[in-house]
Amino acid sequence: GEARVAAAARAAGSVPPGAPGAPAAGGIASTVTPAPPAPKGCARSTAADYARNTAHFDGMAPTHLMRKRRRSKIAARPNEQVAAKVTRTDENGSWILANVQRFYTDTETYDVQDEDDTSKLIRLPWNHVMRLSMGNEGCFDRGARVMAIFPETTSFYRAVVSKTPVWKIQSGTNTPMIKELILKFEDDEDEHGRTPHRRVPSRYVIPLPQDYFYEDEDDVDLQPPGSMSP
Repeated sequence: GEARVAAAARAAGSVPPGAPGAPAAGGIASTVTPAPPAPKGCARSTAADYARNTAHFDGMAPTHLMRKRRRSKIAARPNEQVAAKVTRTDENGSWILANVQRFYTDTETYDVQDEDDTSKLIRLPWNHVMRLSMGNEGCFDRGARVMAIFPETTSFYRAVVSKTPVWKIQSGTNTPMIKELILKFEDDEDEHGRTPHRRVPSRYVIPLPQDYFYEDEDDVDLQPPGSMSP
């Protein structure tokens, strides 16, 4: 799972590009504590790619019950802000900023409230709710495709990270953080056909759903060793 991959990446000495703690030009690493391992949904490391490309399925993939328990363990907590999908389509704006009221472990469903309308509860399945960023995961490099809250709204729209993120040490800690990301949103061209760069707090920039809900165990090689074509 993600924890094992993160441990392998740390053992290999990998640090997000540009982050404090990465080797300097002279090859001497900073003494700043590197960013913590990326949570579920972040870009997978080289160590993860290596494990996935060389692993062979051994019949021990997690059962449905094991996956359900794991999802319950990492579920968003009451009063936590999340991204919630409230439409049946995948159109831009179908994910909104919401607040968790309750998670039901038996049915793996959430009760959430729209941040703009707290008058009613919305019942959603587990895969219609995504936790927000903490700003220290190092998920996104320049060119990464993401979803983010469009400025002055509470809806998430598809975008591309248009400039390399800047890591800074958080005041009072040794933890490097990315405070904001600079993005270009889809369908955001001006009258001259140019797409502006927009600054968005890193907390409100999240992976695309297919990346966030990716399961390493679903990507296995079912071919017996030696049976692959050259």
